[in-house]
Amino acid sequence: MVKAATPSTEGRQMRCRKRQAGGTDRALLERVVAGFRSLRVLMVTAALAVSVAITAAVYLATEAVFTQAVQRSAVQNARVLADGTFNAMYQIMRQGWTREQLNEFLDSLNQRSDPSAVISVYRGEPVSALFGSLAQPAPGPSARAAFETRRTQVDVGPRTVRYARPLVANAECLRCHVNAEVDDVLGVLSIRQPIGPMIDQAHDQLFSRLLVIVPVPLLAALLIAGFLSWRLGRSLKRLNRSVEQVNRVEDLAHLRFAGASTGFSEFDEVLARVDVLTDKVRDVAIDRDLLEFEIGLMDRFVITSEVVRDWRRYLRELLGEINRRFPVHGVFTAFSIADRPVGVDVFWQGRMGEAAASRVESEIARRVVERFGGAADSVTPRRHNGRDAASLTDAGRIDLPVKTLAMDLPPMTGMVGLIVPAGEVQGTVKRLLIESILSTLINVVGSVRAIEKHTEDLEYFATRDPLTRLYNQRMFWSLLEYEIGRAHRHDYRFGLMVIDLDDFKRVNDRHGHGFGDDYLRRVADLLQNGLREGDIVARYGGDEFVAILPDADGPTAEQVADRLLARARETVIAAPNGDSLPLSLSIGLAVGPVESGAATGQALFSLGDQAMYQAKAGGKNRLAIAATDKASLADTGPFSQVGRLATSAPEADGTLPVTLSAEDISVVYQPVRRVAGAVMGAEVFARARVGGRVLPASAFVQMLGRGQMVDLVDRRVVAAVLTDPAMATFAGRLFFNIASTSLLESRFVDFLVDSVARSPLRPDQVVVEISESPLTGDIAALSRPLGDLRAAGLRTAIDHAGSGRETFSYLRRFEFDYLKISAESLCDSKVSRRDRAFIDGLLAIAETLGVTV
Repeated sequence: MVKAATPSTEGRQMRCRKRQAGGTDRALLERVVAGFRSLRVLMVTAALAVSVAITAAVYLATEAVFTQAVQRSAVQNARVLADGTFNAMYQIMRQGWTREQLNEFLDSLNQRSDPSAVISVYRGEPVSALFGSLAQPAPGPSARAAFETRRTQVDVGPRTVRYARPLVANAECLRCHVNAEVDDVLGVLSIRQPIGPMIDQAHDQLFSRLLVIVPVPLLAALLIAGFLSWRLGRSLKRLNRSVEQVNRVEDLAHLRFAGASTGFSEFDEVLARVDVLTDKVRDVAIDRDLLEFEIGLMDRFVITSEVVRDWRRYLRELLGEINRRFPVHGVFTAFSIADRPVGVDVFWQGRMGEAAASRVESEIARRVVERFGGAADSVTPRRHNGRDAASLTDAGRIDLPVKTLAMDLPPMTGMVGLIVPAGEVQGTVKRLLIESILSTLINVVGSVRAIEKHTEDLEYFATRDPLTRLYNQRMFWSLLEYEIGRAHRHDYRFGLMVIDLDDFKRVNDRHGHGFGDDYLRRVADLLQNGLREGDIVARYGGDEFVAILPDADGPTAEQVADRLLARARETVIAAPNGDSLPLSLSIGLAVGPVESGAATGQALFSLGDQAMYQAKAGGKNRLAIAATDKASLADTGPFSQVGRLATSAPEADGTLPVTLSAEDISVVYQPVRRVAGAVMGAEVFARARVGGRVLPASAFVQMLGRGQMVDLVDRRVVAAVLTDPAMATFAGRLFFNIASTSLLESRFVDFLVDSVARSPLRPDQVVVEISESPLTGDIAALSRPLGDLRAAGLRTAIDHAGSGRETFSYLRRFEFDYLKISAESLCDSKVSRRDRAFIDGLLAIAETLGVTV
C-alpha cells in the first residue's frame, strides 16, 4: 500500500533538490575558477582566446577595407556620371533648347544611366525666375549645400553615396540667362548612388572564405598550448617530488636541482636559483633559535644609570644570559682612556682553575699588547670569577673573537672579546651572532667608559683651572672657609699667600698669549713644587695665585714664602725669541685666624691682598706681611703702602723731576651740584702736593701709571673714605672717580662692594664714576664690572661727559644714573655754537633716558 505524499513533504523535497542544484552549481563554478588558476589550462585558454581574437580582428579589418573600397568606387562612378551629364547639357544649352527638350533630356538621362543611380537637376533662382520651376522633389542637404557654397558636395553614407555638382554661370551663359551674373549658381546636378547591395555582397564573400581559414590557427594554437602544458607539467612534477621530501631543515641539503633539464631554459635558471636560495635558507634557518635569542638579548643592551654605576656587574649578568643559549666561557674588556694605562678585565662564567685561566689571560694580554702597544708584563688582567662550575679545562681549545674601538673625544681605545669553545664561531649565523654581540658590547662598555671619563672631567674641572690644573677660585674659597673652621676647632694658625706675577702684561704683549699660557703653567709648576706637601695652591684669576699653608704660624709661613720667593728669583723662562725672562713675584702673606682677628675668609684674604699691593709698592719681587695687631693697623695711613714714586714728569714750571712719598698724597672732596645748582653730594679723589703746590692731575695719574700704582691708590681712597667715621652722618651721594684699569682688575669690584657693605653708607649712596676718556681697547670690557656694580645696588656715572664721543657710546651700551658735565661747559659764554649744540643734544638724551645731570 503506497501512502500519498503530503504537501509539506513535497515542499521539503523541493527545497532539498534546489539546495542540491545550488550546491552543484557552486561546485561547478569553483572547479571552473580552479581550472583557470592552473597554468596549463590558462595556457590553452589563452591560446584559443588569442586565436579567436586575431581571427575576429582580421575579419573586422578586412570588412572595413572592403566597405571603404566600395564607397570610393561609388564616389568615382558618381563623379564620372556627373561630368558626362554636365558636358552633354552644356553642349545642348549652347545651341539653345525649349522646355520640352529639357524634359526629354532629363528623362533620357535616367533611362541611359546606371539603373542604380538617380540623376536629378535642380534649377537655381535666376533660371526659375526666367523659365519657371520644374515639378520635382525639393533638393536634399547635399544639393542645398552646393547652392550655398558653389562647391561640389560629396556625402558618403553607410548605404548611399550622394554627389551634388553646382552649375556655375560664365559669360557665355549670360546670353540666355540675362537675369544672372557670372558665378551665379544656375542649378545643381545631383546623383544618388545606392551602395548597400554591393557592400552586403562583399561581406558575404569575405565571411565564406574566413570560415575555411579560421580552423587552421585555432588548431595550431591548441597544439602549441598542449605541447607547452606537457613540458611544464613534467617540470612541475619533478619540483613537487623534491619539495615533498623536505620535512626538516636538514632535508634542505637534499633539495638539489643542479644539472636538471626541464626543457625550458628559463625554468632551468629558476631551479638553479632555487639551489642558491636553499643554501641561504640553510644558513639562516639552521640556528633560528639563536636568532630569536639575539632579538631578546637586544633588550638588555640599554645604557641606564645602574649600568653606568656598575658596568662590571652588568657584564657578569649579561654573560649568564648569553650562556643560556650560546656556550661562552667568558668575556674580557680592555680600555685605555686618555693617558691612563690600559685596564683589562676578564669575566669568567665559572670558577676557573688557575692553570687554564692563566693561559687564557696570557693570550688576552698578548692580544692587548698587539693592539695597544707596550710590554706584555705591563698588562695584568683583573680576574672576575663566576659562581658556576669551571666550564673550561683545556685552554688550547678556545677561540677569542674580538672587536676594537677608537674614539677622539674622549681619547679612548678599547677592545672587547668573547672566550668561546673552539669551532663555535664557524657557520654564518653563529659568526654574525658573535659579531653582533661583540659590536653591542663594545658600544655599551665604550659608552659607559666615555660617560665615566666625561663625568670625571666635569667633576675635576668644576674645581680646577683648565690651564694650570690648579684649584680654581671657587674651590679656593671653599677650602679657605674650611681651613678657617678647622683652625678655630683645633686652635691653630695657618698662612694665606696672595701671589701676583709682576709685569705679566708685558710678557703677553711682547710674546703673545700662547707663550703667556706656557708662562702661567711654568709658574703653576713652580708654586706646586716650591711649597710644602699638603699646602694648597689655586689660581685666583689672570696672573694671580693664592696658597693656603695649613698648620703654619707666622714664622713658619714666612719661611715657606721666603723659600718660594728665592726659587722664583732663580727661575728664568726662555721666550720664543730667545730672550731669558726672569720670574718676579709679589707675595702678600697673612696669618690667621686667631691673632689677626679675621673671622672670615674674605677678611683674611683682604689682609693678604693688601700685603701683596704693599709688596708691589715696595718695588715688586718681594714678600710683604700683613699687619695683624690693632696697633699696627692704627698706625698705618691710607697711603702708607704707596712708597716713594719717582718720575720724569715735569713740575709746574716744566723743568724739574718730581719725587712723591706717601705724605704727599691725600684725599680730596669737592661738591657735586645738579644743573639747577643744588648740592647733591661730593666727589672723592686723590691728589698729590709737592712743595706746597698741587701736582696737576695729568702728571699725578701719569706717575701712578708708570709705577703701576693706580689700582692701589684707588683701593686706598675707597678704604680711607668708607672707614671715615664722618660717613655715619653723610646723607648725600658719594662719587668715587675710579680708573678704568681698576674696574677691569679681577678683584676690585668685589673689594668695592665688600667695602660698601661694611660701611655706614647705603649702596645707592655710592656712585662709581668712569672717565669719558676712551679706554685702551674695546669699551665692551666694562660691561661685566658695571653690571656687577649695579647688581649690588651701587650707582654709576660718566665723568667729564661731553668732552669726547665716548659719552654717546657709553649711553648706548650701558645704563647710567648720572652725567657729570663741567660747569664751564654749561655756563661759559665763550663755548662755541657747535659745542653748545652737542651739549644741548647730550642734555636732551639724558632727559629722555632718565639720567640725572
